[in-house]
Amino acid sequence: MNILIAGGTGFIGRYLSNILIKNGHKVFVLTRNISQKNINKNISLVDWQTINPELLKSVKVVIKLSGENVAQLWTKSAKERILNSRVELTSELLKFCKNNEIVPDQLINASAVGFYGRKDALYNQTVDENSEKGDSFLAEICSKNEQSCEAFHVFDNIKVVQLRIGVVLTKKFTFLLALPTIFSLPNPGNKNYYFPWIHLDDVIGFINFSIENKLDGIFNIVGKDLTSHSVFYHTLAKNYFGFIPWTLFLPIFFIRCLGDMSEMLLYGPKTSSRKISNTGYTFKHENLKSALKNLP
Repeated sequence: MNILIAGGTGFIGRYLSNILIKNGHKVFVLTRNISQKNINKNISLVDWQTINPELLKSVKVVIKLSGENVAQLWTKSAKERILNSRVELTSELLKFCKNNEIVPDQLINASAVGFYGRKDALYNQTVDENSEKGDSFLAEICSKNEQSCEAFHVFDNIKVVQLRIGVVLTKKFTFLLALPTIFSLPNPGNKNYYFPWIHLDDVIGFINFSIENKLDGIFNIVGKDLTSHSVFYHTLAKNYFGFIPWTLFLPIFFIRCLGDMSEMLLYGPKTSSRKISNTGYTFKHENLKSALKNLP
């Protein structure tokens, strides 16, 4: 199958492209820099200005992973970039498809569990794909990102998959959390808050599963093992680098001194991945200990 990826040169995109190629797919990656190196030689890099229906019209799956990194200082201009990089890019992607006579059967879009985030950081129930969106900045970004993909319904019978992805664990990320210091790193928020982790293998695995099984709809891409902030940090302490095992939970009002960005630290709803399990997908890492021992 021919697959087009916007954001295929990013962290997730590179891993995904390699797996799709191994599975026998032809992968086209949309990029504004076709001279990039360290890319799988079997990937076809395509400039956003390309108009070549003969080459691209056979594409049947479009994957949208692109988006400005939210891990930066949230200035007014940064917020605009974060939003535009998701919403306006959808319009550009749709235009690209039309210009190249691509009629996709499926669109797979990367959203995030931030969809459920709340400004008051008060969480007392489990959330699933039918739960209402939160009222935070990230919730608004995720909502508008997903809504923008409705434009792809100009293609008859297209299936649209929205992936609400949790925190993707990597060696770099966990190393920063586990740096040995005089004081252990503080657990933000309340002790009953949940940490929505997911291993890269399961992000890639479920995308591939979605393609093979022609899935449609919204899915929370979080680990099957629902993990509180407390359990997450203590499991990290025991199984990764072994930083000082005691932890301090900072008061919410202290974290809020970071302003809007505090919502990234105060995520707390118990986010269910039951819908993924109901599709028949088998998690490659069913618990946090397994995930931490097999980091990319």
